[in-house]
Amino acid sequence: MLLKKIFPVFLAVLMSACAAGQPTTKITVNLKEFAFEPGPITVTAGQPVELTLVNEGAVEHDFAIETIPAEDISTEGSMSGHDMSDQHSEFALHTATGPGETSVLRFTPTQPGTYKIICSVPGHLDAGMTSELIVK
Repeated sequence: MLLKKIFPVFLAVLMSACAAGQPTTKITVNLKEFAFEPGPITVTAGQPVELTLVNEGAVEHDFAIETIPAEDISTEGSMSGHDMSDQHSEFALHTATGPGETSVLRFTPTQPGTYKIICSVPGHLDAGMTSELIVK
């Protein structure tokens, strides 16, 4: 009987320790007029992700996902004066990158699914700057 009570607790502790030690999936995403490369991007739920966003274009671009269950979200090198379109004012994941610059977006997706990536810079979505993040 004691084993039935202790084993689930031991298993939960073991699983959380394993998840914390997960290797980070590192992917470089090139931003250009008007595409994300590579696309689509595939990652694993529960595994940390580090996207290095390299703007190879001549104008500002961003990487935005409106809704995605994620945790441990951080950005590095994101533009502070980024102009957001009225249509997309809040995002679960978001970073902006100036021409010739690089930014980093880190997060851990928590739910499998397919999530739409957009560039919210005015006119870029209309020009077809979209992709997908597939979480398995």
